[in-house]
Amino acid sequence: MHSIQNHNQALTPNLNDMSGSRKRPMDMFAPTYANLLESRQKACETSENAHLEWDRERWNEEKASNMEKQWFEEVKLQKKHKKKYEFEKEKWNGECKLKEKQCQMDLTIAAL
Repeated sequence: MHSIQNHNQALTPNLNDMSGSRKRPMDMFAPTYANLLESRQKACETSENAHLEWDRERWNEEKASNMEKQWFEEVKLQKKHKKKYEFEKEKWNGECKLKEKQCQMDLTIAAL
C-alpha cells in the first residue's frame, strides 16, 4: 500500500513547490492562457462588430445607390414617355393640319 501511495505522489506534481521546477507547463501558463483566450475572444467580437458595421454601411450605401439609380431610371422613362407623347402630338397635329389643308383644297376645287 505504501508503494502505491509513493507511486501516485511521484506522478502528481507538487504545485506548492516554489521553485516551479515540478509544475506542469499548463499549470504554469494557465493564467496567461486564460488571458490569451479572453483577449482573442474580445478581438473576435470586436472584429465581428466591425464587419457587421461595415456590412451595414455598405448595405446602406448600396440601398441609397440603388434608390438613386431607380430614381434616374424613372426620370429617364418619364422623359422618354414625354418625348414620345410630344412626338405623337406633333405627328397628330401635323396630320390634322395636312387634312385641314386637303379639305380646304377640296372645298376650293369644289367651289370652282
